[in-house]
This record gives sequence, structure tokens and C-alpha cells, in this order.
Amino acid sequence: MKRDPTPPSSAAEPEPSARDRLDRCQAELVRLRRRLEAAETANRRLAAEHAEMDESLAVLTRLWVAATALHEAADEPSALRALEEVMINLAGTEEFCVFEVEGATLVPVHAFGVADCRFRRHAPAGVVARVLESGDPWRAESPHPGVPGEPAACIPLRMGRRVAGVVVVWGFLPQKLAFEPFDLELFALLANRAAPALRASRLLGAAA
Repeated sequence: MKRDPTPPSSAAEPEPSARDRLDRCQAELVRLRRRLEAAETANRRLAAEHAEMDESLAVLTRLWVAATALHEAADEPSALRALEEVMINLAGTEEFCVFEVEGATLVPVHAFGVADCRFRRHAPAGVVARVLESGDPWRAESPHPGVPGEPAACIPLRMGRRVAGVVVVWGFLPQKLAFEPFDLELFALLANRAAPALRASRLLGAAA
């Protein structure tokens, strides 16, 4: 008996319906959308990290400029001018005095924008007295506290553990609406570096 060489044909698979194709397309669209959202989130995170690094670099650069200006002064007047430029251009101040501590008295050595009774010998009181005792920089809640005669910031000038002087700020530029993290870094740098720089410049000037 002769066999039929043609194998029996299997039943053909049914074609997917239009509904099935639509469901698959929608599922693929959801998957692609999630991948896109994940990529956008990653891009935003990288952009924020990059901006933060740029800001940190800018802060470090400005602090380096401030420290260099103080330590390159050849005499005390030059060091005081350098400190004035730092306070004006980097801190944004428009009224401040630099005082030296002599016993229980503050002795004025430099001022900018102040020509009244604040620039005189006097005993420290209030915020200034607390800063001299603690050795820590202080600032008001706002650069413009709105209390006449009250400081907006106070920076101790430390020589090691001893506070040798203080910078009292009464006014900041009008466009400075709030304190920034850079201000705190700058105040800390001045607290640690300004007094040694002023002392070194005084010695250099005396030896010249």
C-alpha cells in the first residue's frame, strides 16, 4: 500500500485580533514612557549635581581670592584695604567697622560707611559682647534686620583661641535680600584668617 508523502497539515494559528494588537502597542507605549521618565529623572539629578559642583567651585574660588588678598598685604594699611574689599565685594556690606580688643575696650582701627559715634572706643555690649565671649560669627535672620543701630552681623577675629578683634556690620547692600551659605563660609574664613594676616602685615610694615 502506498503512503501519502504529504504530512497532515497542522491547524493554522489564528491571527491576533485588532484588540490584541492594540493592547500590545499600549503596553509597549507604557514601557517606553517609563523608560523616558527614568532617563529624564536621571538627567535632572545629574544636572543638579553638576550645578552644585559648579556652585561649590565658585565658593572655593571666592574664598581663595579672599584669603590670598589678606595674606599678600605688605603692611597693615594694605591688609585693612584688602579686608575692606573682601567685605564690600564678597560679603556685600556697606557699613562696617573693624575693632581691636584692648583689655575690656574695643578700639576702632578701620571703618567703611560709618562716621558717627559707632566709630569710637567703647566697651562691648549686646551681640558684640556675646560674639567676643563665644568666638563664633553671628548674623541676624536677615541682612536688613530693621532695628536702627543694631548690628546685622558680627565676625570675631581670632588669634588661635583668643579673640583679638571683631568686625561689626551694620548694613548690607540693598540688593542682598538674604544670607547665603557662602556668607557663612566667608565669615568663618575671616574669623580664622583675618587677625593673623593683620598681625603679620603689621610686623612686615614695622620691619620695612
